[in-house]
Amino acid sequence: MEDGDEEVYQTELVQLFSEEDEVTVFFESLDGELNKVNQFYKNKESEFLERGEILNKQLGILLDLKRVLNEHRRKPNAGPALSLSWSSSPARSSLCSGNASFSLTQN
Repeated sequence: MEDGDEEVYQTELVQLFSEEDEVTVFFESLDGELNKVNQFYKNKESEFLERGEILNKQLGILLDLKRVLNEHRRKPNAGPALSLSWSSSPARSSLCSGNASFSLTQN
């Protein structure tokens, strides 16, 4: 049974016991609990996928930074020097979500 984009479980065995109200109530309750569990795991999956995308973006930024730093090391007199600084302010960069963040500045 479809409810919008959500898959909703409905027990097929309830049709065999439709004469008994207690059994029908039990299966309806069971279906409701299965739907809660399914929704919980769908929410967790979407949270993990979102977190994975953020981590992939951060990894891309770090790989780009590594490439830039490696190029700079190969050509030390090519331009302004790059300095790497660490700060306790997490607002300076989206690279870290902890207490330390890192920024790249040109001297």
